[in-house]
Amino acid sequence: MAVQSEGAVGAGAPIRVLSIDGGGIRGILPARFLQHIEELTGKKVGVLFDLIAGTSTGGILGCGFFKRIAAKDLGDLYAKRGGEIFAHSLWRSVKTVGGIEGARYDVTTLETILAQILGDASLSDDPDKAELLVPTYVIELPRPVDVDGVPTTRTPMLFKSWKARGLGLERDETAAMFDFSLKDVARATSAAPTYFVPAQYRNRAGELYGSVDGGLFANNPAMCALVAAYKRYGKEHRYILVSLGTGSLERPIPYRDAKGWGELHWLHPVLSILMDGNADTISYQVDQVLGKDHFRFEISTGLDPNDPATVNEDFDCADPDNIERLERLAQRLIANNAASIERLVTVLNNAAP
Repeated sequence: MAVQSEGAVGAGAPIRVLSIDGGGIRGILPARFLQHIEELTGKKVGVLFDLIAGTSTGGILGCGFFKRIAAKDLGDLYAKRGGEIFAHSLWRSVKTVGGIEGARYDVTTLETILAQILGDASLSDDPDKAELLVPTYVIELPRPVDVDGVPTTRTPMLFKSWKARGLGLERDETAAMFDFSLKDVARATSAAPTYFVPAQYRNRAGELYGSVDGGLFANNPAMCALVAAYKRYGKEHRYILVSLGTGSLERPIPYRDAKGWGELHWLHPVLSILMDGNADTISYQVDQVLGKDHFRFEISTGLDPNDPATVNEDFDCADPDNIERLERLAQRLIANNAASIERLVTVLNNAAP
């Protein structure tokens, strides 16, 4: 039973929701796209939208927008420091037996960068406009919870800024239980298994959590965002949802090869299939619900190696050549969607305060 009002915006006002997929270094694509939107509107993302949702790399971007960081600065961060986050180390490769006996990357650089850009900000910070929703998969809860009569210590979880401020709480819940630092939120949603060690962090109540990447169940968080927005603002409003992909994956998986694969060979293709399949499925579902009010912007990562915009789809490929290819692909995404972007900007400008 809810014990606090969840609030609402003015009657008849459209609710603007932004959703950003996961995709590692390919987060350059939505960052540059939103940089273009900020340039066209003259407004920051955190003002243009009422609710921002992001998973994994999209969650990092979402935390940045929640803190009012400009899209250009976030895109530049990916382009300039992505290679540091995904830095290959011969010693670490030997130590982990090529990632079999440990995470592929040292997470220290990622945590340092998140602390630098997000500082001491927390979910309970009251922004001028946008709310924030970020998925993570909790592998260790502070205490077991009951799910369909069965106690469990792991579950999907959504960080919600409004609950961190005490809105929409259920019986026996407190705001401190839902309040986390932004750098911990960003770390928790992007803790991709085999790439980084799981995240461990505490809420403001001092309870300890362990998490892995939210992309394992909601790589495209658009439906999570839409349902949360209905709950937060009420169903009587018009909903505009802008969903940004990080490049649709095109690398073939030939049957003649896959039929002989075992656990090790399937590990990374399975992660790719889970995340790409989730993104496509959710996009279809939201499209059926919202129709013309669902703006989905996505582009193929390509297959032609002679095409300068074809990218390496691995979300940890942050070498200079691939960064340049991602930058070109972002510009192609923008050029290919000029008409839809023009319509979106009109809608956002008309709805903006």
